[in-house]
Amino acid sequence: MVTSMTKRVLTKTAGLVASLGLIALAATTQTSAACMSPDSLVPSMAGATGSMHLVPAVYRPGATSGADFLPVADFDDDVPIVGLWQFKMSGFSVDWGTQAWHADGTEIMFSGGQNPETGDVCQGVWRQVGPSTYTLNHIAMGWLAPGAGFGLRVHFHMIVKLNASGDSFSGTYKAAVYSVSPANPFDESVQVASGTGAVTASRVKPD
Repeated sequence: MVTSMTKRVLTKTAGLVASLGLIALAATTQTSAACMSPDSLVPSMAGATGSMHLVPAVYRPGATSGADFLPVADFDDDVPIVGLWQFKMSGFSVDWGTQAWHADGTEIMFSGGQNPETGDVCQGVWRQVGPSTYTLNHIAMGWLAPGAGFGLRVHFHMIVKLNASGDSFSGTYKAAVYSVSPANPFDESVQVASGTGAVTASRVKPD
């Protein structure tokens, strides 16, 4: 005969085993960023008991309103922009070179159309705003002329979209040029020029 005390001991033991099981599960999955699938929390339409599972996700601060983990399934038809690209810019800024979009949301550009003595490397941050569509906040800083000293800041705001194959993208940009100084290199209060243009790029593939 099972006494009430025995029942209490068995209940506490079962709870302890369940807790240890959850701790072990967390330890084996803590190195992966993932989100829980909502449909795993309820029984299926066929009446089977729902089972918990994880879905792939990427960490993108501010990617969606109030959410830092962006489920990959949110943009199932998207082809990632991450990788190395050969780009051309026309319009207000005429330039060309290589551009790397990184998985952590950062970007770096090496400009073939700018003199290295005045500054030919610039960087930015990007986020996805729709299927195959991205915005880029990009900053270039440099010297006015070789030997003339630092004094230039160019701020680009770009939106681009990948083609269906993911091998090229195209888009538009807005740019503003500011006069700055070493004392205030990030100051955008003195604008000296602005304009718009277009950008195209093709993916650089490994051998």
